[in-house]
Amino acid sequence: MINEIQPPTVDEGDPDRFISCRDALHIEFQGLVDRAVVAGWRPQEVLVALIALADNEALMMEANAEVEAALKVLKRKGLL
Repeated sequence: MINEIQPPTVDEGDPDRFISCRDALHIEFQGLVDRAVVAGWRPQEVLVALIALADNEALMMEANAEVEAALKVLKRKGLL
């Protein structure tokens, strides 16, 4: 059974948006951890792996944004 992640219920500027997002992801997150533990991974390994994956994703998003900004500048200058 796959749970559906609930969409945002508050606007982007709302101070409760983070809490709302966290709550929406909680069941799926716990399900992922539980499935990994059932597969034989220790909970600590799973959590460290998920933290590393989240960190890598954040770094990749930041790098992509920097590349997009640089490309925009180059296009604006007519260099692309």
